[in-house]
Amino acid sequence: MKKRKNVSIITLGCSKNTVDSERLMRQLQANNIRLQSDPDKSDAIIINTCGFIEAAKEESVDTILKAVNWKNSDKTKKVIVAGCLSERYKSELQKEIPEVDIYFGTECFEGIVKELGGELKYNLLGERVVTTPSHTAYLKISEGCDHPCSFCAIPIMRGKHKSIPMDKLLREAEFLAANNTRELVIIAQDTTGYGKDLYYKQNLAELLNNLCKVNGIEWIRIMYAYH
Repeated sequence: MKKRKNVSIITLGCSKNTVDSERLMRQLQANNIRLQSDPDKSDAIIINTCGFIEAAKEESVDTILKAVNWKNSDKTKKVIVAGCLSERYKSELQKEIPEVDIYFGTECFEGIVKELGGELKYNLLGERVVTTPSHTAYLKISEGCDHPCSFCAIPIMRGKHKSIPMDKLLREAEFLAANNTRELVIIAQDTTGYGKDLYYKQNLAELLNNLCKVNGIEWIRIMYAYH
C-alpha cells in the first residue's frame, strides 16, 4: 500500500494568499495527501510567500531558509516555494537559494499538485479547506489590479484585473454557507473594480445583492475598496 504523503503549507502575507492556500489544501486532500500542521514533520513543505513590502520579503526569505535547514537536517524531504515573492523574483531566488526543490509563481495549483504526485481536480476548484474561525470566511472575487500605482507591485506579481464569474462566486458562497460560514469577507486586490472586465461595468452591487440571497449568510463585509 502506497504511503500517504504529509504536507505542510506555510501561508505568509494577506488574506488573498490565505484563500489560495485554502484552495490548494482542498486539492491536496482530494489527492489523498495529508495536511500536517508541523512543518518539520512533513514530507514536503509548501511556502506561499508575500513580496509586497520589504518586511514581507524578509519574512518570506527567512521562512524559506528555515525550511531549507529542516530539509538539510532530514526533517523534511522537499521544499516548494510559491506566491508573490517567487512570481516577482524567481530567477534571483533560484540563484540565491538553490536548495529549494522547485519555485512556482502565483498561478501554481496544478504544478504543485503534480509535483506531489497528484492531479488537479477541476470539479473542486471552488472548494476550500477554510482556516479562518468557523463562522467567517473570505470570498476572493477577482485577481490582479489595473491601477499603475508607483508604490505598488501588485500588477507585476498578480497581473491585470480578472474578475471571477458571478455564478462561480455564488456557488462558492453556497459551499461556504453549507459548511457553517455565516459571514463573508469580500476581498480582492481591488474589490470595487469587480465585473468591469467580464460585464463591461463595475458590478459589485449586483454581486452583493445576489450574495445576500444565499441561504445561511447573515453578514457581508467588504475589504480592499480602491475608490
